[in-house]
This record gives sequence, structure tokens and C-alpha cells, in this order.
Amino acid sequence: MDLLTAITGLIITLMGTMFYFAKVKQRQTPKLPVLFFAALIVGSCFSLLALFFTFQSFSILSVAVIVIAVMQLMMTALFYITFKQAKTPLGNLQVSVGDKLLEFEATTSEGTSFSSQSFKGQRVLLKFYRGAWCPYCSTELMMFDEMKPLFDNYNVNVIAISNDQPESAKKHKRRDNLSHLLLTDPSLKIIKQFGVEHHKALGGDSAAMMTISGLPFPKMIKYKPMAIPTTLLIDEHGTVVWIDQSDDVRLRANEDMIKKALHFTFD
Repeated sequence: MDLLTAITGLIITLMGTMFYFAKVKQRQTPKLPVLFFAALIVGSCFSLLALFFTFQSFSILSVAVIVIAVMQLMMTALFYITFKQAKTPLGNLQVSVGDKLLEFEATTSEGTSFSSQSFKGQRVLLKFYRGAWCPYCSTELMMFDEMKPLFDNYNVNVIAISNDQPESAKKHKRRDNLSHLLLTDPSLKIIKQFGVEHHKALGGDSAAMMTISGLPFPKMIKYKPMAIPTTLLIDEHGTVVWIDQSDDVRLRANEDMIKKALHFTFD
């Protein structure tokens, strides 16, 4: 009975997790994921109940009960911490609408040098993202790729930059079949220059991650600096004409918002 209770708690948690990330993959991330939170709470109650009863009458099956229940509780604790850390520290952005784009140099995912001077006279959507390990960033960049016909219609080039190493960015581009240019800024020089650094965020390592149901997940997480998800739309004169910055790493501009920005700016 204790084992069945523990398994039930884990299954409830896994089902809630799968449902939530299915929404993320569909770019319908709920602002307040009530069902997901409910699944974590109910699953934890089952796990605690299983632990309580198994310690009342310890047996050989108690080891399995403890392992399963602790696994569920650790998952709940991990999600609680990551959701609590989802808010981003805004207010240090060094460019505003109407400003000229700051010049910078970076390295591409192929390991070659890149200068912002190379898209002089071109329209650009410049995206700062957290890394190849981030499922929310992955779905957003794939959305940009799906919107390529629209971007092409407005002659807009999509360029994304993170503090990943070039090799990780190269694997990311191949994994998600991305057509746009990925730039790397391992030292965070450009990220700091634009004032989009999240100084101490909970994140993963793009060199050590796994893919589940088409979404990337870090194998380990730690506090580290990275980019605040930020989008800059730049016209052919090098002027910033639209800015979108996420105050929650889970929530990004949707396709309709991007369409409206392009229509308002370039039509």
C-alpha cells in the first residue's frame, strides 16, 4: 500500500509536468500554471503519506517507497525553486527606442568572427537568450524560424546571442534545425554592454543537457550570470524601433506581438 501511494504521487507529478511542458512546447506557457502547481502539491502529499506509513512498519519494500517518494519531493522542490527564480531584474537596459544600435563584435556558432557592422543597412531582430539548455528559449527561437516567411517579407534578419560556447551553439542550431544566425558571448561582454545581464540566475550548462519530448533540459542547475531574454528590432538605419524584455523567463512575446511590431514599424 505504501509503495502504491508513493508511485501514485510520482505519477501525478509526472503527468502535471508533462502537461505543463506540452503547453510550453506549443508556446502557450500559462502565466499561472494552476494545474501544474496542483499536481506538485497533490503528488507531494501522496509522497509524504507514503513515507509516514512506511516508517510505521519498515520492510524490504520500504527502500523502494523511500526512493520513489524522495524523487517526487526533489522534483517538487526543484520546480518550486526555479519558478521562484523566474523573475528577471529589469531596469539596466542601455538602449531605448530611438537609439542607435550599440556596435559589438562576437563569435558565430561556427567559430568565425562577427561584427555588428556587417548588418549595417539591414533590418534586424536581435534576440538575447539564456542558452541552448533553456526550454523557453528553444521554443521561442523555433517560433522565429517558423516565422521566417514573415521576416523575409519585411526583409528582417533574425540574430540570436547567448553566453554559450560556440560548440554548444552549433549543436543547438543543428538540434532545433534553426536557420538564423546564432552568436556567442561566453565572457558576457556584449550582454553587459547592452545592460541585459541577469547577474545571478538559476540555469544550466549547454554542454551538459538532455532532450525530452523535443525540449532541452539541463542535467544540473546552478547560479550563474546569463542574458535576460530581450528582443530588439532594428531598422535599416541602425535605429532601435521596438524592444521586448521579459520580466519572467518563462513568458515571451508571442507571434501576434511580433507581427504587430513588424506591421507597426515597417508598413
